[in-house]
Amino acid sequence: MDIKRVTILAAGFLTLAAPAALFSAEGTKSFSLDYTRSKDIAPSSFTVKAGEKVRLEVNPTDTATGCMSDIMVPGLVDKPQPLIKGKKVVMEFTPQKPGAYKITCAMGVPRGVINVR
Repeated sequence: MDIKRVTILAAGFLTLAAPAALFSAEGTKSFSLDYTRSKDIAPSSFTVKAGEKVRLEVNPTDTATGCMSDIMVPGLVDKPQPLIKGKKVVMEFTPQKPGAYKITCAMGVPRGVINVR
Protein backbone atom coordinates (compact mmCIF):
# COMPACT_ATOMS: atom_id res chain seq x y z
CA MET A 1 0.00 0.00 0.00
CA ASP A 2 1.40 3.40 -0.90
CA ILE A 3 1.60 6.31 1.52
CA LYS A 4 -1.20 8.24 -0.18
CA ARG A 5 -3.65 5.35 0.26
CA VAL A 6 -2.65 4.89 3.93
CA THR A 7 -3.20 8.61 4.58
CA ILE A 8 -6.65 8.54 2.97
CA LEU A 9 -7.65 5.43 4.93
CA ALA A 10 -6.43 6.94 8.20
CA ALA A 11 -8.31 10.19 7.57
CA GLY A 12 -11.47 8.25 6.78
CA PHE A 13 -11.16 6.20 9.97
CA LEU A 14 -10.68 9.33 12.10
CA THR A 15 -13.70 10.95 10.49
CA LEU A 16 -15.85 7.95 11.38
CA ALA A 17 -14.47 7.68 14.93
CA ALA A 18 -14.75 11.39 15.81
CA PRO A 19 -18.58 11.64 16.04
CA ALA A 20 -18.70 8.83 18.63
CA ALA A 21 -16.13 10.59 20.80
CA LEU A 22 -18.00 13.89 20.53
CA PHE A 23 -21.34 12.22 21.19
CA SER A 24 -20.14 10.56 24.40
CA ALA A 25 -19.02 13.92 25.82
CA GLU A 26 -21.98 15.87 24.46
CA GLY A 27 -24.03 17.59 27.11
CA THR A 28 -21.40 17.31 29.85
CA LYS A 29 -19.84 20.50 31.15
CA SER A 30 -16.25 19.83 32.26
CA PHE A 31 -14.15 21.85 34.65
CA SER A 32 -10.52 21.27 35.52
CA LEU A 33 -8.92 22.72 38.60
CA ASP A 34 -5.57 22.44 40.29
CA TYR A 35 -4.82 21.81 43.95
CA THR A 36 -1.70 23.02 45.76
CA ARG A 37 -1.17 23.31 49.50
CA SER A 38 -0.26 26.99 49.20
CA LYS A 39 -3.24 28.08 47.07
CA ASP A 40 -5.78 25.27 47.70
CA ILE A 41 -8.01 24.85 44.63
CA ALA A 42 -7.96 27.14 41.61
CA PRO A 43 -10.22 28.17 40.13
CA SER A 44 -12.60 27.88 43.06
CA SER A 45 -15.89 29.09 41.56
CA PHE A 46 -18.01 27.56 38.79
CA THR A 47 -21.47 28.21 37.37
CA VAL A 48 -23.61 25.47 35.79
CA LYS A 49 -27.25 24.94 34.86
CA ALA A 50 -29.67 22.73 36.79
CA GLY A 51 -30.09 19.43 34.95
CA GLU A 52 -26.72 19.81 33.20
CA LYS A 53 -24.22 16.94 33.54
CA VAL A 54 -21.02 18.14 35.21
CA ARG A 55 -17.55 16.60 35.33
CA LEU A 56 -15.20 18.22 37.85
CA GLU A 57 -11.54 17.14 37.62
CA VAL A 58 -9.11 18.04 40.41
CA ASN A 59 -5.39 17.75 39.64
CA PRO A 60 -3.38 17.68 42.89
CA THR A 61 0.24 18.80 42.54
CA ASP A 62 0.70 18.29 46.30
CA THR A 63 -0.70 15.78 48.77
CA ALA A 64 -3.15 17.53 51.09
CA THR A 65 -2.92 17.15 54.86
CA GLY A 66 -5.21 17.44 57.88
CA CYS A 67 -8.91 18.03 57.47
CA MET A 68 -8.23 19.63 54.07
CA SER A 69 -6.88 16.32 52.75
CA ASP A 70 -10.25 15.49 51.17
CA ILE A 71 -12.58 17.29 48.79
CA MET A 72 -16.33 17.00 48.30
CA VAL A 73 -19.40 19.01 47.26
CA PRO A 74 -22.15 18.39 49.85
CA GLY A 75 -25.49 17.91 48.15
CA LEU A 76 -23.82 16.95 44.86
CA VAL A 77 -20.89 14.68 45.77
CA ASP A 78 -21.25 13.59 49.39
CA LYS A 79 -18.36 11.12 49.50
CA PRO A 80 -15.03 12.78 50.38
CA GLN A 81 -12.25 12.15 47.85
CA PRO A 82 -8.59 12.22 49.01
CA LEU A 83 -6.23 14.76 47.44
CA ILE A 84 -3.05 12.82 46.66
CA LYS A 85 -0.22 14.27 44.56
CA GLY A 86 -0.50 13.10 40.94
CA LYS A 87 -3.81 11.25 41.43
CA LYS A 88 -6.61 13.00 39.54
CA VAL A 89 -9.94 13.20 41.35
CA VAL A 90 -12.99 13.02 39.08
CA MET A 91 -16.43 13.96 40.38
CA GLU A 92 -19.45 13.62 38.09
CA PHE A 93 -22.93 14.80 39.00
CA THR A 94 -26.10 16.37 37.63
CA PRO A 95 -27.41 19.11 39.94
CA GLN A 96 -31.20 19.21 40.00
CA LYS A 97 -31.89 22.29 42.14
CA PRO A 98 -30.53 25.83 41.75
CA GLY A 99 -28.39 27.15 44.57
CA ALA A 100 -24.84 27.64 45.80
CA TYR A 101 -23.12 24.34 46.62
CA LYS A 102 -19.92 24.70 48.63
CA ILE A 103 -16.81 22.78 47.67
CA THR A 104 -15.47 21.64 51.05
CA CYS A 105 -13.14 19.37 52.94
CA ALA A 106 -14.64 16.34 54.73
CA MET A 107 -15.36 18.51 57.79
CA GLY A 108 -17.29 21.09 55.77
CA VAL A 109 -14.70 23.89 55.67
CA PRO A 110 -15.43 25.87 52.47
CA ARG A 111 -12.80 26.01 49.72
CA GLY A 112 -14.95 27.06 46.75
CA VAL A 113 -18.48 27.11 45.32
CA ILE A 114 -20.52 25.70 42.45
CA ASN A 115 -23.38 28.01 41.53
CA VAL A 116 -26.31 26.18 39.97
CA ARG A 117 -28.74 28.37 38.00
